[in-house]
Amino acid sequence: MSTKLIQEMKETKTLIVLSITGGGATVLKNFFSVSGVSQLVLEAIVPYHPKSLSKFLGSTQTYACNSRTARAMAMESFKRAKDMAGSSSVIGLGCTAALRTTRERRGKDRCHVCVQSRATSRTLDMKLDQSLTRAQQENQCRQLIFVAIANTLSLETDYEGLSFKETSVEAPSLWKDLLEGNTNKTNDKKYAAVFPGSFAPFHEGHEKIILLAERKLNVRPALEISVTNVDKPPLDFVSMEERNIPTQDIVFTNAATFEEKADLFPSATFIVGIDTLARIDEAGYYNGKRNKSKILEKFKTQNIRFLVFGRLVNGQFLTLSSINISAALLDLCDEIPESDFRVDISSSEIRASEKD
Repeated sequence: MSTKLIQEMKETKTLIVLSITGGGATVLKNFFSVSGVSQLVLEAIVPYHPKSLSKFLGSTQTYACNSRTARAMAMESFKRAKDMAGSSSVIGLGCTAALRTTRERRGKDRCHVCVQSRATSRTLDMKLDQSLTRAQQENQCRQLIFVAIANTLSLETDYEGLSFKETSVEAPSLWKDLLEGNTNKTNDKKYAAVFPGSFAPFHEGHEKIILLAERKLNVRPALEISVTNVDKPPLDFVSMEERNIPTQDIVFTNAATFEEKADLFPSATFIVGIDTLARIDEAGYYNGKRNKSKILEKFKTQNIRFLVFGRLVNGQFLTLSSINISAALLDLCDEIPESDFRVDISSSEIRASEKD
């Protein structure tokens, strides 16, 4: 079955980059046993060690075996495919799996596969039967990879007996334009207040910040979510759909830095946590003190301001008075006092507490 399916994949004239960790890598034997597979596979990567996976994804963080990691891998694979193939039809695949093992580990045996194209993010999440041998689980992961690619390319498979959850998000045109770099934001409205963040997930602390900022600034802030980040792969469409909060005005952008955000939202007040403000003041953020001085002066010229909220950092609640920042940046800041706002919760802590 696999040889026939790979031949059909070749006939679609689609090029693919595959990245696989933890399980499923035996699928590469199927691909590379077919003659002329270079017409289909651009690259295959197995970042097996956690440090290798973090390096592949351009981040220092450790990645768990879950759907988010598979999506990040697929997006990085898609980027590599696009860079190599240009305007050709390309897809990127990410697979992360936790197979049967003798050591203790958190969570069930599982496999997560994502395929990223220019128009769609497709994830397949499968719990593995823990009574199966590791080899049998590996075979199921291999089959799931084939199903994910086939479903994306509208091909049929006869891999039956697999039980998995499939999620597919077809991107609206503005999201596709953002991914392609044809636009820098998903709407052209002018906003007087902008709240940048990942909002993964959106929680009560965010809601309180929005209410206090609206009261302070007399305008409701828009939530800005950059799909590109300095140390992470771009957001996939499933992640964008998860963060497209109906009750909020959301703007997706390609602005990874505050210099870029200021260019997109001139004369705006940016709502930031104290830890974010401290990073904005770091010379390394601008490749040197000289560049930092120029950009802070640019913020002033653009009439950019920062509304700052305190935050618990390493057991200490930090405010403007408890950190040292440059006078040029401090001059652009207003603060919500601790007496009005203190919510010791963060999206990263919520994600860390989630069971896989």
